[in-house]
This record gives sequence, C-alpha cells and structure tokens, in this order.
Amino acid sequence: MGRIEKIKNRFSLRSLSYSLCIGVIAGALLGCTLDHLRTPPVAPSGMVEIPAGYFLMGSAAQDGVPGIEIGLDEMPQRRVFVRGFYTDRYEVTNDQYYEFVKATDGYIPATWDAGQHPSDALWPYGTPPPGEGQHPVTDTDWYDAEAYCQWAGKRLPTEAEWEKAARGTDGRVWPWGNTFDSSKANTLKNGDHWSHPVGSHPEGVSPYGVHDMSGNVWEWTASWYQPYVGNTLKRSAYGEQYRVLRGGSFLTPVQPFSRTAHRFAPKLIPEAERDIHWHTGFDVGFRCAQDLPGR
Repeated sequence: MGRIEKIKNRFSLRSLSYSLCIGVIAGALLGCTLDHLRTPPVAPSGMVEIPAGYFLMGSAAQDGVPGIEIGLDEMPQRRVFVRGFYTDRYEVTNDQYYEFVKATDGYIPATWDAGQHPSDALWPYGTPPPGEGQHPVTDTDWYDAEAYCQWAGKRLPTEAEWEKAARGTDGRVWPWGNTFDSSKANTLKNGDHWSHPVGSHPEGVSPYGVHDMSGNVWEWTASWYQPYVGNTLKRSAYGEQYRVLRGGSFLTPVQPFSRTAHRFAPKLIPEAERDIHWHTGFDVGFRCAQDLPGR
C-alpha cells in the first residue's frame, strides 16, 4: 500500500471516529431534551402521588401523654425512607365498596337477621344506608380491605407509607400542623359519634392533600404490629398476629389515640372462622395505595 493510500485510510478512520462521537453527543442531547419534554406520570383518578424520600416517623417523647403507655410503641422517632407511591385521596366510601360487593359477592358490612332490628346494622338491607353513600365504609376487617384493594388494582399501604402521606416530612403531630383543632378532624371531641362524608374537613388535609388522615375512621394497613427499630418495649402482641390500624376515628379521644403517629393493632380472625355476622367495628375502614409505574 502506498503512502497516499495510507493517508487516505487514516483520514477515513478519523472521520468515522468523529462521526461516531458526534452521533453519541447528539443522541445524548436529544435524550436530555426528550426527558425534559416528558411529562411526569399522572396520578390515577382519586389518588395522590407521595414522592420518594425520607420523613420523620414515630413520636417524640413530648408527643405522649404522661402516665399513659399508649404511644410508647411509636418511639423512638426516626428518619425512614419511603419509595414513591400513590394513595387514595379519600377513605373508601360505602358506594365504592358496594360496587365491589356487586362484582364479587364480597362481604357485606353488618347485615341483620332474625331477632335483630335493621337499625342495629350498618347496611340493614345489604345495601349502603340511605344518605350515607359518601361516608367511609366500615365494619370491614383486614381481609375485606385487602380484597377490595386487589379488586381495584391497588393494595393496602404500609404503615410507613400511611404515616408519610399523613404528616409529610417535617415531623408534625397532626396532618395540618402541631396544634389540635377540632374543626379539622372528626374525633370524639366533635360529639357527633358517627362518621362524616369523606372530605368533610378540607382544612385538615395533609401536606400532600390527603383527607381524613386524623379521625373519621380507623384505617387498615398492610403492616404487622412490630416494634420500631430501637424500641425496647416488650409486648406479647408484637409479631405476625395483628395488623396495624392508623389514624383514630370518630369514637377515639383527641389524645393520644388520634395523633397522626398513633397505631392500634386489633387481632385478626382467621379466614376459616369468619362468617357473615362477624362485626369488626363501626369505626374501622381503609384506603388503598398503588405503586408508581415501573416499580
């Protein structure tokens, strides 16, 4: 090969290298532009996105009530990382749950039979009570709540997810701040002794715009009742026998039960022992969560 041919080949290789480099750079710039133009995923209807990140979970010592053991299981307060997820903006309503019942022949809350009076039942005739379609469904045990969420293409939130959605990242005691205000939540202090339609206290929403995270009805989570990291409290209830409820209800006092951090863990009834007459609680409901796309 002559000298001229070698020089031509050298220039050809250099040109190819430059072309490849320019192509890579152009591709990267185009990718950045497309990423910039891509719109973030839109939360499903009726849900709110809770972004990934750390938040303060649990109670500090000053949040408790002197002489009352309830609340000790919420210490120590610590930073917890939660992956991004969606949560229902409101608690699941009677009307929403009725659609599930019709589609799956699922459990009907507290119906009545011979020897009972219809007024003793939540759904006296197997349908939501008149005028209460937008009240949160109650008397649902953990299995009912889990079944509904799966049917809706969702799941129950973990208690860490629930608490982050309720209090944000600044460690506040209530969804709206650090000072209790009876007008912002449906608790025993209101004196109504019954649930309110979901979203009835818009001034009490959480930092993410999630409603009724304090009061109205207790809410099931996916989590077992376990000690927090660093908690030295000894309780026979710890383990995989109780599921955690969060948030308090219209039947619980302001302190300490309905603080954002408070958790309560009723024992589960094995599915084999359940029947249509099992009563869970007039103030026990739930809301659902969902993974972000690609998770």
